[in-house]
Amino acid sequence: MKTSYYILFSLVFNSLFLVAQPTGAQELGSWQEITISNKLSEKYSFFGALTSWSYELPLKRSHLLSAIVGAQYHFNSKTSIGIGYAFGDIDSSFEINDVPHTKEHRILEQFGIKHKWHNISLSQRFRLEHRFLDYQTESILKHRWRYRFKSTIPINTTFFISIYDEIHFNLNPFEFQQNRVFSGIGMRLHKNIKAELGYARHSFSTKSFNRLSIQLNLKLDSTKLKT
Repeated sequence: MKTSYYILFSLVFNSLFLVAQPTGAQELGSWQEITISNKLSEKYSFFGALTSWSYELPLKRSHLLSAIVGAQYHFNSKTSIGIGYAFGDIDSSFEINDVPHTKEHRILEQFGIKHKWHNISLSQRFRLEHRFLDYQTESILKHRWRYRFKSTIPINTTFFISIYDEIHFNLNPFEFQQNRVFSGIGMRLHKNIKAELGYARHSFSTKSFNRLSIQLNLKLDSTKLKT
């Protein structure tokens, strides 16, 4: 457990100080995300996500719009593997004038582990991505490795603190690609619905962005539906 906390601290520290002189947008942007999971049986589940980034508030100058769908196999309540597909539309025209949108088709495989330490929920996700990127003038394939460590700390039965860090590395060639740090307050709106509001720092090797993050999580269980 001490090792996991050391990894989390190191990733957060590197994210905050890796970019000494950010060259990205200086405005506060936004990060909106809706995630959904649906338990289909004791072993199988469906997951999906819709993500939108913007360079400025309120929701101005779109940066990225992506959608993910996939399926998971659960070995038990703590470990799972999954496969999925994602489509993304990346708009960098705010940073470089007249740059066309980059279209991305992505295939992913992932492995997840959940932990419990007293009343604190911990999770780790290892994800391998195969990114088919269309830059208008050329199309290339990039492979990327992602590692996310997340912690949820309850305040009471309704509110909780949410913290996570996710680091990305390109594999061809091997290099740091980006890091995402989030910290915020969450609220259980329903037994199947959670909302989180907080601050996210999105860092690349040459630029970084500060964003207000709003996340909505829907967790369904089809096995409990009555005929």
